[in-house]
Amino acid sequence: MERLDEATLGGLESVLRAACGMVLAPSVRRSLGTALTRAAESQGIPTSDFLQRVLARDTSAVESFIGYAVIGETYFFRHPEQLRELGRLASTHLGSFLVWSAGCASGEEPYSIAMSLLEAGLSPEHIRVVGTDVSGRALEKARQATYSPWSVRRMEPELEKRFLSLKPESVTVPAEVRARVEFRRHNLVTDPPPVSSANAVFCRNVLIYFPPEVIPTVMERLVLALAPGGWLFLSPAELPFSKGLGLEEREVDGLPVLRKPFPGERIPERPSSRFARSGPIRVVARSSSPLRRMSPARGTPAISSPVPTPAPVAPASQVPPPASPIPAAQPPAGPSVPQVMEQATAAARAGQFDLAEELALMAARELTPEAYLLLAMMYEGRGDVQGAVAAVRKALYLEPQLAIGHAMLVAMYGRLGQPEEAERARRNALRAMEGLDDEHVLRGVETMTVGGLRSALVVPGTKMGKSGAR
Repeated sequence: MERLDEATLGGLESVLRAACGMVLAPSVRRSLGTALTRAAESQGIPTSDFLQRVLARDTSAVESFIGYAVIGETYFFRHPEQLRELGRLASTHLGSFLVWSAGCASGEEPYSIAMSLLEAGLSPEHIRVVGTDVSGRALEKARQATYSPWSVRRMEPELEKRFLSLKPESVTVPAEVRARVEFRRHNLVTDPPPVSSANAVFCRNVLIYFPPEVIPTVMERLVLALAPGGWLFLSPAELPFSKGLGLEEREVDGLPVLRKPFPGERIPERPSSRFARSGPIRVVARSSSPLRRMSPARGTPAISSPVPTPAPVAPASQVPPPASPIPAAQPPAGPSVPQVMEQATAAARAGQFDLAEELALMAARELTPEAYLLLAMMYEGRGDVQGAVAAVRKALYLEPQLAIGHAMLVAMYGRLGQPEEAERARRNALRAMEGLDDEHVLRGVETMTVGGLRSALVVPGTKMGKSGAR
């Protein structure tokens, strides 16, 4: 039953969409046969009989199927910048502090929220975190509060020691943290908000699975659950969904955070509006890195033009300069992100750094990590190390596993005299490459393999800069 025909797949997708509003990614769609078989086994009935029950929309069968079909990839302290900001905001709050973690999957996020609030110094009795998900199976795992070491792969060792019970094969959330979190079954598409007057709402990497016509309703419910002055945390890819809802966008450590205003409060214009452009950028499929090579020259990035695959990439020294200066200050209306990035790299190579920065900012607005890495290289080249750090952190906010981004921070924090931050960045870069072959080419604005970067990070005295190992 793992290979289902198109008609059956379409029927199962319709059931899932009606039940929880989700649109499946192709990789998830291919796994529906396996999910169906495992759900049937959990119910102790033949897969063919279980399939008929699901297609007939039997409530118990559909709920069981959802638990195996809806895959929630999560881990502890995902997007730690947001959690640190939550702790900072909560540290000045008096009285109880309520947080809703919507679409919490197996519970790592709400437990991370509770840990962050405890770390910020809130009294345990003042902390209340409500985690909700449509999958009863995921919630049952969350209540058990026992995970594999893979779930803590991005957690700082100090926090691990304080908040988790560690064993060789498992980690367990202690009673101190579990007591601050409750879990409820909830459907974001069909159910009203499970809480009201929340001080913060987290809904990260959930909205991207909903069809466009459903998202506005879900967003309205998220905002409705917030108290005036409360904070909404979305993933970077989901920020555009918040437009038109009257939320204030603030930038904290270079990262956007949304705030619900008080009645009658005047909302300032969103910061991103100052980067207005003549036409929309089209987001198209791209390779792992639209920028092929980057090498330093006299403190500024010298960038070679991208070469379409499978043509070989010419060494930077052999790439001729542009025939004439780039005349336009704006790209043509409606260019794709790779086209904008190509213009940005060409402008930087021609020494037109103001234009290159403007174009890179436009690409960055479309949530392109490579654009922020390019900006970081330009900032570092002109001596603005703090600005370079902020740009790399934005890239890592969009793609936390960007090993080259973490590696760039090693040298930057070293220049800033922050050895602890540099060591943390080094560990994060190594963690991001765990399980990858040495010949794997890393995503970024420079060509580097896992083996090359790993060697640069583990050999004493080797430094990482904007051009890689040196």
